[in-house]
Amino acid sequence: MARDGRGGKKGGKSKRPTDDTPMPALLAAGDARGPDFICIGAQKAGTRWLFDQLAFHPGFWMPPVKELHYLNGSKRFMKFARPLLAQAERNVRAANRRRAKKVERPLAPDDIDWLRARIWLHGRKQDLDLYARLFNPRGDRLSGDICPPYAIVGDEAARRVRARFPDTRIVYLIRDPVERFWSQYCMILRRHPRPAPESLASVQAFMQEGTGTEHSAIREVVARWRLGPGDDRFALHFFDELRSDAAGLRRRLVGFLGGDPDQPSGELPADHNRKASYAKIPMSDEVRDYLAAQFASEIRYAAAELGGPAEAWRAKYGL
Repeated sequence: MARDGRGGKKGGKSKRPTDDTPMPALLAAGDARGPDFICIGAQKAGTRWLFDQLAFHPGFWMPPVKELHYLNGSKRFMKFARPLLAQAERNVRAANRRRAKKVERPLAPDDIDWLRARIWLHGRKQDLDLYARLFNPRGDRLSGDICPPYAIVGDEAARRVRARFPDTRIVYLIRDPVERFWSQYCMILRRHPRPAPESLASVQAFMQEGTGTEHSAIREVVARWRLGPGDDRFALHFFDELRSDAAGLRRRLVGFLGGDPDQPSGELPADHNRKASYAKIPMSDEVRDYLAAQFASEIRYAAAELGGPAEAWRAKYGL
């Protein structure tokens, strides 16, 4: 069964709303063509970087919260949306000052309406037509949904989304499965510390309870979301590209999504990394060898079928 980022079951069966609040106007009518693109992850592979680049690009309208969590039914969205809406309703100028300090775009009136609409949807039966209308504040710009947990939704859920939105472009950013797992592991431990986090025993326990193996299962995600090798609406890029040539990757992705790569994202540099200061636990050789063995088949698959930087992964781990 798929799990959430902490290792528990996803929140797809959260309690249904009991209020009688009318459907927000944003959802009640209007264009239902849906998102221009969906980025399905992977977690810890550059999705926040992509969101930031698009949020400040004049040709895109991105939601005020990065991860919508609608297609995976998680309640994690509410952790960020409710406080943000409360702040905006109380004093939008103060809320925007806080957002500016965090290098987030300012909230506009449409964003407040959007937050109310997305919160209204929480806990109700999934409806892809209503989901489609969440992107209507874009006007004549491009808009999409960037949410790494979408990578590990069920196969049927992915097929349903691709069938309902045949023109929507799918972006999948991938990373060396060992490095990706370790980055996720360090992220979770910053939120929920545990004794001896660097030990092999702790890592093995996390693998049993968390989503590390699922998010590093590149082969399964590609099979789930790509409509065959000739699918020109599916783009796969490597975290390695972000490290070596952020400007080039930005250009390729913005162009694939239909935007103008020559337009800057405001004053945001192409290599902006809001997480650069996050500390990571050192990985021992013992843990590295263990993880390389666990993800050997994924690394070999990526090297053989995807090529590019993945070929160096295989050499790095002696596979």
